[in-house]
Amino acid sequence: MQENWQILLKQEITNQYVHNSQEWIDLNISTSGLLNLTIVSEEFINLSIPQRKEQIYNLFKSQVPHLSPGFISLYTPQEADSLNLSAPQAFNTASVKTWQDLAIQAANPQNQPQLPQHEPSLPRTVTFYSFKGGVGRTTALTHVAWILAMRGRKVVVVDLDLEAPGLSTAFNLKPQPKYGIVDYFYERSYLPAGVEPSISIAEIFGEVRITNAIGRLFVVPAGYLNLDYVSKVDDLHANTVIDGDQNLWSIFKREIYEQLKPDILLIDSRTGINQWGALSLIQAADEAIIFLFPNEQNKQGIEVLLQSLQSLKDLSINFVFSPVLDSDHKAVSSKIINIWKSLLNKIKTELNEHYETDEDESDLENHQNLIEEPLVIPYFTPIAVADNYPVPAFLDYYNKIANLIDEETDEIERKNILTNSEKRWEIIETLQFPEVNAADQRQDLSLLFQRTTDFERFLDDTTCLIRGRKGTGKTALYWLVLKHKNLAQKLAHGRLDSTIFVSAHGRFQESRPSREEFQFIHQNLQPKSGTWEAFWRAYLLLRCHQENLFKFPRGKKGEKFSELKQIINNLPRGTWQSECTQALLELSTNFELRLIVKDAINILLNEEAKNNSQKLWFLYDDLDEDFPEVGGVRQQALTGLFQLVQSCDANRLTEIRFKIFLREDIWNRLSFDNKSHFTGRDIILQWAKIDFLRLALRQAIQSEPFKKLVDRVAPIPIESIDQASEEAIDKALELLWGSRRRGGNRAKNVSRWVYERLTDSSGTTFPRSLSILLKGAKEQELTYKGKSSIKLRTDRLLQGNSLEFGLKKASEKRCEEIKEEYPDLIKFFDSLKNVSAFLEKEPLQKIWQESAHDIAEFEEFASFLSEIGIIEWREKEERYKVADIYAYGFGMDRRGGL
Repeated sequence: MQENWQILLKQEITNQYVHNSQEWIDLNISTSGLLNLTIVSEEFINLSIPQRKEQIYNLFKSQVPHLSPGFISLYTPQEADSLNLSAPQAFNTASVKTWQDLAIQAANPQNQPQLPQHEPSLPRTVTFYSFKGGVGRTTALTHVAWILAMRGRKVVVVDLDLEAPGLSTAFNLKPQPKYGIVDYFYERSYLPAGVEPSISIAEIFGEVRITNAIGRLFVVPAGYLNLDYVSKVDDLHANTVIDGDQNLWSIFKREIYEQLKPDILLIDSRTGINQWGALSLIQAADEAIIFLFPNEQNKQGIEVLLQSLQSLKDLSINFVFSPVLDSDHKAVSSKIINIWKSLLNKIKTELNEHYETDEDESDLENHQNLIEEPLVIPYFTPIAVADNYPVPAFLDYYNKIANLIDEETDEIERKNILTNSEKRWEIIETLQFPEVNAADQRQDLSLLFQRTTDFERFLDDTTCLIRGRKGTGKTALYWLVLKHKNLAQKLAHGRLDSTIFVSAHGRFQESRPSREEFQFIHQNLQPKSGTWEAFWRAYLLLRCHQENLFKFPRGKKGEKFSELKQIINNLPRGTWQSECTQALLELSTNFELRLIVKDAINILLNEEAKNNSQKLWFLYDDLDEDFPEVGGVRQQALTGLFQLVQSCDANRLTEIRFKIFLREDIWNRLSFDNKSHFTGRDIILQWAKIDFLRLALRQAIQSEPFKKLVDRVAPIPIESIDQASEEAIDKALELLWGSRRRGGNRAKNVSRWVYERLTDSSGTTFPRSLSILLKGAKEQELTYKGKSSIKLRTDRLLQGNSLEFGLKKASEKRCEEIKEEYPDLIKFFDSLKNVSAFLEKEPLQKIWQESAHDIAEFEEFASFLSEIGIIEWREKEERYKVADIYAYGFGMDRRGGL
């Protein structure tokens, strides 16, 4: 970052005149712009006063020709000793108490040491300030304090608008405390040494009782308005020093903390540039919320304020425009945005000039606004004429201000919890992030399985088709009901208690036809006048027999099934053998047997289930892997399966329900008669953000130490995760990955960042990728252990860089999977390496021409890429964007996004 001229000038003078411990300089710029300089150097030995000044003035001309010299004093070390002159003491930031101190400090950055940024602590002090009055500052404070208390915070509000107090009236505080902060300050300002004050901290605050609040709200009024109050305010000095080195505010803050242990202190400051405004902003505030009306007068006043506050590196600043008439009017809105941007630029300019090194970037960012648009409070007549506050109907308008304060407070709380460095690494090492594998009997699925918003529709008897991309959880549902029946019934709240689950095809049943056998069946069905519908019906009956779901009737009732019985009973048990394949072919191609199989399903399965008040669920999975696309096998086989479903529906086999799990793109390419029969009877598995975050929390709290952390900050019992709000889930996850991506307060929310990065361009989110991302992030985070050169954010376990590393891992795995799904596109996918992830039509068309032109015409090909979630067309930018979940893994250049 470019250094400013004061620092460069001091460095130049030091280099020329200071060579040992007896030599020194003292350079100060007055607030009117005069340069005052004292130099003590052996370079002046044997030089007259005019000769010494000539040297210095020549240096001024070459370095700062625009500056007017003030007092210039030039001595040799011996002369300085004879005059009892000594080098200036190092600058003490604690000595800045007044606006004059602040202005002098702002004018002299060269005298300010590079101190480490002060670590914020609780209670955090937030000052509500305005340059002019009448901008709704006190009104906003009362509403925000109320909101924070309702959210569970213990809030203390302090009235430091001593010349025009009103907080106790605004809150309708009854009873009012006997004393106020003026009495408290006044007594301690004039108390003789060694005498204990008679006014205790407990006597200067009262509590506002809020119905249904889970937090508490306390008010420290200015005092009881009478002549004694007027006299005390006039005689008080905000920068009074007590007990050697303590000021009035530090004494108060210590005692109020000991008494109440608040989370947040909110100060109602005096307007303008005066001693109490200085105390509120300079001595007390960790954060300033500055209120202004959107006009030039307010803007100019705030700009002067920002110029003065430039050196307060620990002060976070936010702006609120209030009260605004016609805030939705285009001209008014435009003016607000222009002023807001001007003030933000002013902060950046002042800080860029003030800070010396790149290490100060994070300090600059701490001054940035937490929001991506200006905060605006409209003018409301009911608020303007209210006798006291808050006005409940308007609380929502102040929520964003409360959110700013809440977020900062949450971050400090997380830092306090994670301060123990060794404990932090121990917790990280215990993180596992297990991927949900419903096929693994050892996995406690009750802790890991996340019930999504689609689950209710999955349970619906009419739902027979479960569509979704690979990795979205289709197979987890398949295994859930087959291998974890008790959990499925619990999640269904009793709806599945009388349901029998059968794997009609899929890996749950080891004895099943292979890919090669299905190809053999396909080659023999048509020549022998068989159909795939008949095959699936016979296969279904065979699976039910293997599961002992029916017995062939004896006697006269069983005569019609005798041949069928003989065929099935003679089949080998255990693994699938060629006899099974031949039997299914016979049952699919022999016309008479086909009719008997149909009757068997109706009589032996459906009617028997009805008599027993049962439902039969037949589940089909792995259809994409077991049926090749070449030769039309997949198209004809799946068409036959859906024709079986239609036939059962037509014959009113009401106790038989089908659940077919199928990749979304395969379903889209299927073409058969009456496909619309399945409209409204299908679901597309989608992961809403709340479900996705719940899954992340489930994975994280598999670590017992991390679960204990969550219990301290945002306790959510694992059995209540499905009922927890997104806000509560987010708060718990902030311990894992923080609130915002980077140090800048305007950076993207981490939860949103993770969700969006693991979502493709079709809106499909991949829960499997979440586990990979988090495991990769943990792996990367542990590489930072013991490296003092790496500055880690202490409010989280996983840094932003670690998450990005994990995202690359997840993307690489997802790209491997998409290549397995679409082997014909491997050459195209490989061609995307080092290509921009933001593609105009012509570059994409060129890649298609070189690697995929034989697959489909370009427009059809681009449409297909969009369908499977690889790209999306951005109309406004007139270009394609490759989804991040693929861009990283394909090695694409992600620069150039808008």
